[in-house]
Order: sequence, then C-alpha cells, then structure tokens
Amino acid sequence: MLEESKIWTNKTFSGVELLSASYKKFQFTKHWHDELAIGIIEEGAEGLFYRGNNLVIPKRHIVAINPGEVHTGFSGSKDGWRYRMFYFNLQELSEQFTHRDLPIDPIIDQALIYDEALFDSLMQLHLSLELPSFTLTKDSLFTASLEKLFTKYGSAKKEASNSICHKSCYIARDFIQDNFDVNPSLSELERVSNCTKFQLIKSFKAIFGITPHQYLLQIKVKNAKRLLSQGFSCVETSLACGFYDQSHFTRNFKKAFGVSPSNYTC
Repeated sequence: MLEESKIWTNKTFSGVELLSASYKKFQFTKHWHDELAIGIIEEGAEGLFYRGNNLVIPKRHIVAINPGEVHTGFSGSKDGWRYRMFYFNLQELSEQFTHRDLPIDPIIDQALIYDEALFDSLMQLHLSLELPSFTLTKDSLFTASLEKLFTKYGSAKKEASNSICHKSCYIARDFIQDNFDVNPSLSELERVSNCTKFQLIKSFKAIFGITPHQYLLQIKVKNAKRLLSQGFSCVETSLACGFYDQSHFTRNFKKAFGVSPSNYTC
C-alpha cells in the first residue's frame, strides 16, 4: 500500500475539513483535535491508543474521536490502512442547524462503530465532497449521515419522529421534476415543501423508495437518454441536463444504464 495523503475543505459546508490517506509505516504521535473526528476505514486496519486502551479499527468500520481527547494512530495490520476522515467544527455545525430538529452534541458514545448503512452514507458523502457532485446530493448525504450519527451514537439521543410529510414530499418531487436542469438544493426543497430537511429525506424515501438526490439523478439520466435518442450530442445533453462536466455525466449515466452515453444507441 502506497503512503499518500490529501487534506482539503469543500465550499459547500463550512467547518468541515477532509482527509483521504493511506499509511503503512507512518505513525501519529500523541495528539488531539479541537474538532469531532469521524473516520471510515476503506482497507486494512488502523490501530490507535485511546482512553488507555489499544484499539484496532478494521475495514468497513467507523472510528469516532471526541474533541480534545488524546490519541495516537498507527497501522493495525501488516499492510497498513487506507481511510477517509471528517473533522467537524461543532460550533459551526450547530450554527448551520439552528432551529432544526437535530441535536448536535460533541460526545459520541463509542470510538469503534460497526454500522454498514452509516459507513456507506459517510463514504458517499466524503466522495461527494471530493468529486463533482450536485448540491442536493451533498446536502442530502450530509444531513442523513449526521442525523444518524448524532441520534444513534451521540449522547444527545432523540427518538426519531414517525410522522410522514406526504403532501410536502409530492411538492418536493414535482419541484425536482420541474427544475432538474438547474440542480435544486435541499434548502430550496425545504422552503417550497414547508418540511424540515431531516423529515423530508426520511419521508421522501418512505413514500418513493429513494432519497431526493437519488430521484434528481434518475430524472436527469432519463431526460439525458431521451435527448440522446433524439440525436443530441453527449456535450449538448450534458449541458441541457445540468451535469457539471462530461465525466460527471458519463459516470452517472453508466451507473443507471450500464453503458456510457457515447455507446448508447436507440
């Protein structure tokens, strides 16, 4: 495993720093973060000394380090480890979610978390903040991931509401259909549907079987397929459907139909 690392921020969310790295021999000395550090192990295993114990965080597990807690980091396997980290500034996070129904609390109950759904959500979120992605995709993954992290594993646990916003979901669905080419955000859907973003995501999935950002992608690729069948070029189709660039269009079209746009024939 090659040793490499990259750290960056994404303009979509303030107060979030991101790291993607792989290490084999490198070791972190004792240190702490002022932020809440949440990591996902992609390959291998990470070892760390935390709260007086040596822990091993294996592949497809989540590591959670609370602000101010001293820890180390080292290889937990002979081949090292590859992982992605979020560093959340909790003060800025709380300000972003003012008047929302999500309890932001700095204390996560356990350092090692095995939760396949949360792992996948965090992985998709991290990738969306590295690669070109729609604002609705980033917003939805950000909201869903943090809602699950804090309500299930935070000290400020809260019982999830069982109410479903039926009318709001149909309003949001129609708004996506009418505005798919200009990439509506989750904040816009929240405003037009009069339903909080946390409840909207849950309700939308309960009613339609997919989240708002997945629905947006489906509408985009379906319209892209229609335009291609009418003789539009890949570039024209990509622009008309509001994709960021050709690679973004190709990646999502192939995920939906199994072939790249350039290989699609009607």
